Amino acid sequence: MQSARILRVGGSAGDNQTLEGLLRGAGQSDVRFSGVAEALDAIASRSVDLLLLDLMQPSNDVFNLLRAAQPANGKTSRVPVIVTAPTTANDRVQACLQRGAEDYVVTPFDANNALVLTRRIELCLHRKHLREFTIRLRAAKSDDNAVMELYSSASNKFVPREFLEHLNRKTITDVRLGDHVQREMAVFFSDIRDFTRLSEGMTPQENFNFLNSYLKRATPIIRSNHGFIDKYIGDAIMALFPREPIDALRTGVELQRALVKYNQGRKIAGYEPVRIGIGLHSGELILGTIGEEERMQTTVIADAVNVAARIEGLTKVFGVSLLLGKSIVDRLPPDHGFHLRHLGAVRAKGKMRSVEIYECFDNDPPELMQHKINTADLFGNAINQFREALFLSAGNAFARVSQMNAQDTVAAHYRDSCSLAVLKGGGPAWDGAERIETK
Repeated sequence: MQSARILRVGGSAGDNQTLEGLLRGAGQSDVRFSGVAEALDAIASRSVDLLLLDLMQPSNDVFNLLRAAQPANGKTSRVPVIVTAPTTANDRVQACLQRGAEDYVVTPFDANNALVLTRRIELCLHRKHLREFTIRLRAAKSDDNAVMELYSSASNKFVPREFLEHLNRKTITDVRLGDHVQREMAVFFSDIRDFTRLSEGMTPQENFNFLNSYLKRATPIIRSNHGFIDKYIGDAIMALFPREPIDALRTGVELQRALVKYNQGRKIAGYEPVRIGIGLHSGELILGTIGEEERMQTTVIADAVNVAARIEGLTKVFGVSLLLGKSIVDRLPPDHGFHLRHLGAVRAKGKMRSVEIYECFDNDPPELMQHKINTADLFGNAINQFREALFLSAGNAFARVSQMNAQDTVAAHYRDSCSLAVLKGGGPAWDGAERIETK
């Protein structure tokens, strides 16, 4: 469902709680509740895209709102209105539909049948945007610049505007095969945990709805922190941050927090919560176009991209949600304020060189966060001993950290790695880097 500013006027507290859960579960984050006076102000200031109007309030108030939502010609709603009422209010519903209301939904809302509500809202918003586009297109027929603006706006939904700017191109029509530029940027990878299992219980349409609901939450956070989407890879997101690496780290932390609110809505709607892993790295990369003259696409080529993807995969191994490479940490300001823990060097599967990684635990539960702060020195010493192949003493230290809080999955991972190394009693020449054989 396309994100919109939705205003609910009237309704019972229980009904409105169900409504908010259903809408947030469908990806609608801007849901507000108000009285008649506030709604009239919102319509006048055009700060609302859709009105959900409960009919169990004075008729004069209802009709005044419907009248305010109409443009001067009275043919189409400037603000579409969906009225809600119990089945016993058919006469009032008919009167409202005759006065310009676009649709009607029965109350109380059915929490077990979200599509009854969300699909009607989706179609109503689609009609609204179609009307607006038609009006703009008619006004632009005599203005080539306006037509080009509409075209550019549409193309930017498929090729990021920032990509074109880095290639020094104004529109997609200016792009040529082989255009490229080299820049240093931070790379952001995120992935939904157990997506295959989640998708097995959904129809293809439900899969699409679920992904779009999640991506509509994630993408604005990336954009607000000066990043842009390079591509969606199924349930994964790859984004680039051309300014400062802290923008990527801030995005990761904010996305995790937004996911908590998103999951609250999913819980109310009866859906399973979503978990994600995030990996960050930075370095020199090339943005450009590849393919052939009849079919080309924009892409990013760099080892930093592969490393960021591998770091994201390591979140599954360590049982954490946000990992970042040393290349990010080295460029953070001294007063960055994030909680980081150095996890040593790791060589991911398929990589010849190791990478220093850090965990950001800003969104851990308070008790676990305090545990990691309190055991920072003990954990750091254990990492140093591990890198020096002192596996017995390092294993004992990691075991102590793990015993203090069983939720410290990183300490438990290294405890087990040390035990395995002691049992093997040898092997390949040790270079201080943990070898991870899974992707």
